[in-house]
Amino acid sequence: MADLVSDSGALRFRLRLLDREGRVPVPGGPGPGGRILAAAALEYLDRRDGEHWPVVELGALYLAAEAVQALAAGLADAIRGAAPGLAWQSGEPAALGVQAGVPEGSPEGAWLVEVGMDLSGFLAGAAGTPVRPGAELALFRFPAARPALVAFASALEAELRELVAP
Repeated sequence: MADLVSDSGALRFRLRLLDREGRVPVPGGPGPGGRILAAAALEYLDRRDGEHWPVVELGALYLAAEAVQALAAGLADAIRGAAPGLAWQSGEPAALGVQAGVPEGSPEGAWLVEVGMDLSGFLAGAAGTPVRPGAELALFRFPAARPALVAFASALEAELRELVAP
């Protein structure tokens, strides 16, 4: 699991790559390299029991393997200084978005992370509302240290390699 922990440790963004479509061949189904089934959550640490509990969770996301790779590579580029930051979306319509960068005038290593979760797809299924991309968007912002971003990007790359390996 790829966890991006805030600098205080109180919040974490968790992106779990669960499985891949087409892993088990199905006649007429997608071949290997199909979409990745993922779950994303923003969680808080309850210091009373030492457990993380969800604030918001998107339980079934389908991501292109290329999109996951773009997230990990974009973070790596930003961390190395090859890009000023990262702005990433999960696809069209975007159920998940991540932005990260060092705000101008911030001390070195003071990264700011924004995670957006579009709840319209979830609400369409659960509440029977029409899908309205962007209408029910939850946005979270938290500071994170550079090592947390490195660990998150590395964990994503490792999980993706495991899922797409033949």
